[in-house]
Amino acid sequence: MGAAPTNASSVRIRTQALPENSAAAMSRTQRGVLFTINDSGNEPVLYAIDTTGAPRGAWRVRGASNIDWESASIGPCAAGGPPSCVYVGDTGDNDGTLAERTIYRVAEPRAIAGTSTVDASRLDYVYPDGPHDVEAMYVAPNGDTFLVSKRPSVGAGGRLRPALVFRLAATAWKISGRAQAERIDSLDIVPGSAPLRVITDAALSPNSRYLAVRTYMQVYVFATDSATGRVDHRVPPSVCNIVSLGEAQGEGITWADDDGRLVLTSEGRDSPLELATCPLPR
Repeated sequence: MGAAPTNASSVRIRTQALPENSAAAMSRTQRGVLFTINDSGNEPVLYAIDTTGAPRGAWRVRGASNIDWESASIGPCAAGGPPSCVYVGDTGDNDGTLAERTIYRVAEPRAIAGTSTVDASRLDYVYPDGPHDVEAMYVAPNGDTFLVSKRPSVGAGGRLRPALVFRLAATAWKISGRAQAERIDSLDIVPGSAPLRVITDAALSPNSRYLAVRTYMQVYVFATDSATGRVDHRVPPSVCNIVSLGEAQGEGITWADDDGRLVLTSEGRDSPLELATCPLPR
């Protein structure tokens, strides 16, 4: 079931604004600041907190709607734009019925406590083989966005399939109309093959050499190509068993550093941040 995490600690989040804390995206330019969201049924608001649990701002995304916000990532903006953007994924689809999903991209706001509004670019997209429920999204240094399927799916012979990986190229943001995500890979995680083994988030390390993918009970860490963000399947992933953290409903994951220090979020009004170190693949 994986190695136990080390140096685990809990940090109380000092705001009641995040009852359904569903994602985590650590800033690369503002030390200790991470961005997060509430999921479906909540307002289209991007939040910032820091690793002490302090609130650091809230921004309504102008013109956006929150059908099922489930994912967030830090990545590059468009060429000639700001140096860093926050990607917010309206990627959830619990019933697998939504043909079109949406990603919003906003210039990373300065994390100062208070409320404001931000403008966003919008990318509508579809999958090539029909709807998928996705809560895990990450953005590579080249601007490509990757989406990892959450739930069990059945393949040939009635067997459960590994998690599917789809890509939206950076150029998709220039398309007029809907883009189509490309299925490019699968991961060594089989949703449904064990209790609570569904994928709820993913995050690329600051140096882009590792990808952390979480379920409710485990964190898988994959080696990746640092330019493209693609998983390097020549290197077996490490597996970390996070049951001991006692999360109510583990949802988000991001990196505190490049050495395996992770920050995890959970749904639940009083759920804390969990910080823990997991082994890297060798």
